[in-house]
Amino acid sequence: MSEIATSETVTTQELEGKLAAAEKSLSETREALNASERKREVERELAFQGAIDIQAASLLMEATATTKSDIRAAIAELKRGKPYLFRTPPRASAMSGAVEEVPSLDKAAGEARASGDRRALLRYLRMRRGA
Repeated sequence: MSEIATSETVTTQELEGKLAAAEKSLSETREALNASERKREVERELAFQGAIDIQAASLLMEATATTKSDIRAAIAELKRGKPYLFRTPPRASAMSGAVEEVPSLDKAAGEARASGDRRALLRYLRMRRGA
């Protein structure tokens, strides 16, 4: 009988050891998954904010932000500190043409009807045709 009890305790100890190893592996996997998700979130936000070199910017931000609002704040701080990592917004210049307002189809139809002008009618017909 003592042989059975000894084998049961050995089996129980082996199972407890395997369970502890599985729990440790599970916690390590969860930590790796959380780190991967955080890195993906940082890289997505950097791309959205117009980072030129996402890898360099993410390395600079790696230890600073932990939550989504922290990520945005850290990116704003990084933009202030190292603006060369981000694209600058396009500026208007003297050579950039004025943007013409494209009238809607209803507006063009009303103008053609009200004015009776052939040019307005032709403009409306071209817009309606899709040219």
